[in-house]
Amino acid sequence: MTEEGKATPADSDRDAAVIFDIFMRIAAIPRCSGNEDGIVRFILDRAAAAGFMAEKDTAGNVYITRPGEGGGEVAPPVVLQAHMDMVCVAAPGCDHDFAREGIDCYEEDGILRARGTSLGADNGIGLAIGLHLMEHPGKSHPPIQLIATREEETTMHGAASLDPACIAGTTVINLDDEEEGVITTSSAGMMAVAFAFSAPRVRVRGPVSWQTVEVVGGRGGHSGMEAASGRANALSLLGKLVSGLMAETGCAITSLTGGERDNVIPGQARVCIGIDPAVVKQVILFIREEARACRETYRETDPDLRIRIFPATPQKDVFTPETAAAAVALLARLPTGICAMDPVIPGLVATSVNPATVSENEGVLTIGLSARSNDDAALAKLGDTFRKMGPEAGAAVSIPGVAPAWHYREVSPIRETVKAAYRDLFGREAHLRGLHAGLETAWIAQKMPVADLIAIGPDIRDAHTFLESASLPSAGRVCVLLRETLRRCAGGVEEDNED
Repeated sequence: MTEEGKATPADSDRDAAVIFDIFMRIAAIPRCSGNEDGIVRFILDRAAAAGFMAEKDTAGNVYITRPGEGGGEVAPPVVLQAHMDMVCVAAPGCDHDFAREGIDCYEEDGILRARGTSLGADNGIGLAIGLHLMEHPGKSHPPIQLIATREEETTMHGAASLDPACIAGTTVINLDDEEEGVITTSSAGMMAVAFAFSAPRVRVRGPVSWQTVEVVGGRGGHSGMEAASGRANALSLLGKLVSGLMAETGCAITSLTGGERDNVIPGQARVCIGIDPAVVKQVILFIREEARACRETYRETDPDLRIRIFPATPQKDVFTPETAAAAVALLARLPTGICAMDPVIPGLVATSVNPATVSENEGVLTIGLSARSNDDAALAKLGDTFRKMGPEAGAAVSIPGVAPAWHYREVSPIRETVKAAYRDLFGREAHLRGLHAGLETAWIAQKMPVADLIAIGPDIRDAHTFLESASLPSAGRVCVLLRETLRRCAGGVEEDNED
């Protein structure tokens, strides 16, 4: 940093080192969605140690405030916002207790990764950047508030519960983006849907060959960020596969599972079937042929995708034929991936659907999915479609909530300030984009229509998967950008011009 307090690219290495230290402390705290009490205590304790005003609201969101300094005392406040929770996903075969164990992460050549699980850089890195900036905002800055929210990855309950009276200003920078050099200016709305089948069972009679069929090795990924990637959806593939098998040879189903989170493209799914011993060879040939076709289709997007069939442990009972046929037929019929592209913004997915989970619990078989759209009307129409599809298939449908879309703002002073700061610091232009993922900015915009909102962040790859990684040098540069932005929001540009 220069004597005048200006941020420079040379500061980024020092910032990256501090961000790494804070993130490692965050990663050591279990913080799956709904289990944020530990990270709340960490933030409140750190704020108290730094002498900041900090409080928690009834929803569990945390607010930290710092007065302006260096000429920015009376400037309009700037709000930084991040979420505390993470998507908890383990690699196949990794036995990790997310409720009690932190993330085992490491750094190699500037890249952060985790051993066997998702990393939680979404949004742990953004939270670390926010905490670092609260403690080291530069010599000149406006009043700053950091808001850390709960349950972003599931219900967005934290953001939906924000009281506008607790938000210090109308200039808000969300730290939950995942690509350096990009300023996000809009995001998609999201809807979670559950189809619940009553799943009675019947005893097995006569000779049966038991087989497990599984789809494994899908790359998975964030169901919004990767909606246009063409990656395989293991549940959708398995639904179509078993539907075809039922028509080809017939089969009974004793278990059907797959996926881990509504907002994650499922990379694996499994079914245990019972078949007539006379058709075993025919079934194996059918599965192998489908496996070859899938490998060819997804050879670029999912090079490790495999469909396998192998003998299973004999079972005592199976789902009734009606339940099995109805659930599989629905899974095969559900839309998957891109439903519509944006008619105005080239390359932007407008609407998508992600069949995400299948599980059985206490006699109920549930199929969960997430749908996204940057058009609120299109999302509502999808909801109507799912409400019809469920009863037609014999399933009860629940849509617990719908998160709104965040729409582009024609006039945005903070967007222009960040663009100018990025250009002056790094000698290139920042790219503006709409995002096909849900951001908490949508709830803030709904509650505060006058709010001037953007989202930025460092490079994060494969979020919501056990392949997730984050770039520490990128995090350092984003921190430098934000510090320079704060200086300009305090009036630093005007002072420079006067010199």
